[in-house]
Amino acid sequence: MIFTNTNKEITLIYNSEEHVGRQMLANALSEKITVHDIDLKHIKLTPTQWASLASQLNTDISNLIDTKSPHFLKKFGQVEDLTSQDWLSLLAHNPDILKAPIVLKGSKISMLTDPEDLLYFLK
Repeated sequence: MIFTNTNKEITLIYNSEEHVGRQMLANALSEKITVHDIDLKHIKLTPTQWASLASQLNTDISNLIDTKSPHFLKKFGQVEDLTSQDWLSLLAHNPDILKAPIVLKGSKISMLTDPEDLLYFLK
């Protein structure tokens, strides 16, 4: 799977089971731009793809995961001392722990927690 890298289309990586993800997709589809949506409920990314996204976001892979969410804590409890490879494996096998949708457009990439921020991102 290749993520878009032009200014004429976007890639939205989200979870359709979460309200923010569904709203972000609705906002994206309302714009006059081609949307490639990757719904993590149906499509799993590889550890390599997650590592690439973290690198493009200039962040550690652990920052892509909301370790304080009730969902994460119920599933995994408190986690400490995980390696980058451990975090990649967790995310690859449990994409529902992604902290927020990720949007790519051309050379821009961002993790957005507010669906309205997508409108500013697209400008």
